[in-house]
Amino acid sequence: MKRLVKPSTLQLTMPFGKTLTFTVVFLILFGSAAEGMARLDVFQARLTPPTLGSRHSQLGYKLTLLNADIRNKGPVDCIMVGSSTVDVGFDPEVFQHAYYAVTGHEIHCFNFGIDASSSISAAVLANILVEDYHPRLLIFGTDARDYAVKREDRDTAVVLDSPWIRYRDGHFSPEGWLLDHSYLYQYRQHLAVLLRFNSQGALWSTTNMSYKLRSNGLNPIETVGAYINDPPDPDDDSYEVVYYKRIYSSYQMLDENLAALEQIMDHKRSGTEVIVVEMPVSDGLYYFFGNGELDYDRFVAQVEKRASRHQVPFWRTEPLDSIPDNDWSDYSHLNLSGAEIFSSWLGEKVARLETQKDADSIQQ
Repeated sequence: MKRLVKPSTLQLTMPFGKTLTFTVVFLILFGSAAEGMARLDVFQARLTPPTLGSRHSQLGYKLTLLNADIRNKGPVDCIMVGSSTVDVGFDPEVFQHAYYAVTGHEIHCFNFGIDASSSISAAVLANILVEDYHPRLLIFGTDARDYAVKREDRDTAVVLDSPWIRYRDGHFSPEGWLLDHSYLYQYRQHLAVLLRFNSQGALWSTTNMSYKLRSNGLNPIETVGAYINDPPDPDDDSYEVVYYKRIYSSYQMLDENLAALEQIMDHKRSGTEVIVVEMPVSDGLYYFFGNGELDYDRFVAQVEKRASRHQVPFWRTEPLDSIPDNDWSDYSHLNLSGAEIFSSWLGEKVARLETQKDADSIQQ
């Protein structure tokens, strides 16, 4: 009886399990290596700062500069937040020299003023900066505009609607989480541009804002606004005049903005000293208010009341009425020489306040 022999067939076994495991391990290792490279100073030094998902490029620039400033000089002692009036008007170097002249001690400060910011966006940024960098002093430079701009206004939304800002403000999103935790993700657009052999906007160049912003965050302006004491021409349709008229002609201080001011002052409870300072404005700005200086005085009174409630100093800049006309760039912004006058005055004020506190503590 013949034995039946089963015909042989070729059988292939694909190691899908091993292949999948190898692929996952490779991706993890490659991703980790790429992430590590993206965190290196040598990698970041040649690339423009990431935007953090914001349409406002200045946010990423200032964070990058702050981190570099800390690497070079050590922990930051004070941070000043606010709008464009702070961005162009606060010179940390001049401030530090004035502070040292009174106290004999060094102080490390940074200008985190963001163009188009308001009290709401300043409050959110202050929360992040205090949590991440622990400055012993937080200064909020404020003006009347901070309280008239709505949350949904384009100027405020351009900062607040950043996925990273929203994530840090307690609104979770995958993109916000990645922007906060992954440098590789932050620089993904730079890498995509470079892979197309195009460096436009990805590499430092003489046209980048990086060459205008100083390492301490100051955004200096050299221009002189010779018109700052003149009433605006009713027929002037320039952006500056139209914008100021829209903000100030029917001036109202919004509750949401005043609440944000108090949120900034609340940092005093956690041990951070807080100072609120009125940013200088030219006399010509009063022409834009529907009720002239009465509207402006209402802004001052509201800030003073809340500062008193929180036991936070609120300093007027009346002693700076002598700022020469040539030290302004427009109705509400100082140029570089004006910034030096204001910053020196502020540095002396802070120094004398701290000197007095030290003397009081010794007596007690």
